[in-house]
Amino acid sequence: MKKNVFKHESYYNNIFAVLKENDREQFRTLLLTLHERDQAEVLRRLYPENKKKIEIFLTAKEFADVLSWMDVDEQANLLKDFKPEYVREILQRMSRDDAASMLAKTGSEGKAILNQLSDQDRADLEELLAYPSQSAGSIMTKEFVSVSPNSTVHQAFNQVRAQAPTAEIIQYLYVLDAHGILLGILSIRDLFLLPAEVLIGDRMSSHFIHARLEDDQEKIARLIQDYDLVALPILDDKNILRGIVTVDDIMDIMEDEVTEDFNEFSAITTTFDRPETVWEIARARSPWIIILLFMGMLSASLISSFEETLNQVVVLAAFIPIIMDSAGNVGTQSLAVAVRGLILKEQDERIGRTIWKEFMVGMCIGLLAGIVLSLVILIFYRNAVLALILGITIFITLSLSTISGTVVPILINTLKFDPAIASGPFITTINDILGLYIYFSIASFLLHLI
Repeated sequence: MKKNVFKHESYYNNIFAVLKENDREQFRTLLLTLHERDQAEVLRRLYPENKKKIEIFLTAKEFADVLSWMDVDEQANLLKDFKPEYVREILQRMSRDDAASMLAKTGSEGKAILNQLSDQDRADLEELLAYPSQSAGSIMTKEFVSVSPNSTVHQAFNQVRAQAPTAEIIQYLYVLDAHGILLGILSIRDLFLLPAEVLIGDRMSSHFIHARLEDDQEKIARLIQDYDLVALPILDDKNILRGIVTVDDIMDIMEDEVTEDFNEFSAITTTFDRPETVWEIARARSPWIIILLFMGMLSASLISSFEETLNQVVVLAAFIPIIMDSAGNVGTQSLAVAVRGLILKEQDERIGRTIWKEFMVGMCIGLLAGIVLSLVILIFYRNAVLALILGITIFITLSLSTISGTVVPILINTLKFDPAIASGPFITTINDILGLYIYFSIASFLLHLI
């Protein structure tokens, strides 16, 4: 693996060297033999002064193909220094959904470029830009293959050949009437298997999965995932096919959603959509840290209230980190399970069963961990009462920690807040307090036996 990486880096360096020497032909020879994803990586690494050479060394079509492998922010930043004519030509050669997403990031510059496009291109992009963010309309592409229900299979093949060069995908043929209403769908595989004289309308599937323009993109992602689709047709309220959402766009959306949920889950509320100052990052994270500081003070107060117990048996303090870490880890695991279930809509009527299942899991883990810890204490400390205290504490604490890790996100979701805000640190602190209280309560009760 390391050897392959080294070869890749060496090849990249060769490209950078010929670019520095302004050797256009050699640059094109080296770059265009790479996969487009690797081409994007090369262009991403260029120094600002070298990025300006792209419009001289690459055609708009070649660069448009590479741009599709970059995220929207990278696309917008990379095009800032290019001439409007070059950018306009790139937009004309990009898929409509990708071009609209990029224009949305360029502000006034994008509007100026938009005005230079042809009437049809401008109308298509303005339509996509007009849809609400996060909606199906905002992420769909208008480049798809359509056929008439009255076409024969032979005629449909000719229509596919004519439309394929500009289509996003050709796996599905969308059967439309004269008004653009979607009547059915036929896969390209089925088309190959049909006799040439058969009418498309007789063999199309009229039962198809679709979504509406205003549907949320998470719903679109779920439909594509549940039905294992390559693309999903998007209809308006008159059942006219306005576009399709392809699986590659959904993968990007799901990655963004997972990143967002992970940031919230980790109590990191900043985004990576734009560069942020140190102050903005600190201000976004500070509320969580302050809340956790106050909750940490509860833990400290709890330990202080059992100071007499600790003074009599100092060895009890040695096991505080074990209890706190174990409780926090188990609670965070249950939190992850609960949040995943809520995001995937798996909870519904099974909340009670989910809580009970996690509780039983916690009991099993607690019993096993309690036995192991008790045996370790018996071997190294030769104190049966201390082993009993720690064994019972771990068993009860881990059992209850799974409940808190499950109930908190479900409760927050019930209150119509994002369950991801029940972050790992928050649950960990709650379980720290719970574990310490159980530990010292049991220790105080059995103190006379130690």
